[in-house]
Amino acid sequence: MLLQGLGLIAMGFCTVLMLIINNYTGLLSSIILFSFFSGGTLFLSGPSVEQALKSPEKSAHGLGHCQFWDSIFVFIGPPIAGFLYDVTGSYTAPYLIGGLSLVISGALVIAGDRSVKRRRRLSSSSSFAKERNNTFGSIMAQYMYNARNLSIESSL
Repeated sequence: MLLQGLGLIAMGFCTVLMLIINNYTGLLSSIILFSFFSGGTLFLSGPSVEQALKSPEKSAHGLGHCQFWDSIFVFIGPPIAGFLYDVTGSYTAPYLIGGLSLVISGALVIAGDRSVKRRRRLSSSSSFAKERNNTFGSIMAQYMYNARNLSIESSL
């Protein structure tokens, strides 16, 4: 999931970079980089979901869930970007919001991955309950852990 998070961050930077590029060659190179990282994150989403759920049977449901939310935001994103363009008269706001949301998403994926790894490491020891804090990463890890357990219990 680290590579997926880094890919999302790189996609965000490529999106924001498109605002300051003034020539065709630079724009083309930024789009090629964005496409490269986009393909990488899409390719890694299947193994990431399967690793998080620890079950090939449940990974199809998890991947479908991820694609469902992705399609919702792909569906509502262009009208919001058009509205921002109508209000501001410039494409700066939609590109900045889109790029920064990708950077934030990548950072959250990396933080969640580190939190899950820390939780797995600490869960083997009995002191996990004492050291658990309520940061966003640990809350995200708890959510993923509960979702995984619920999907396992529902199949039994």
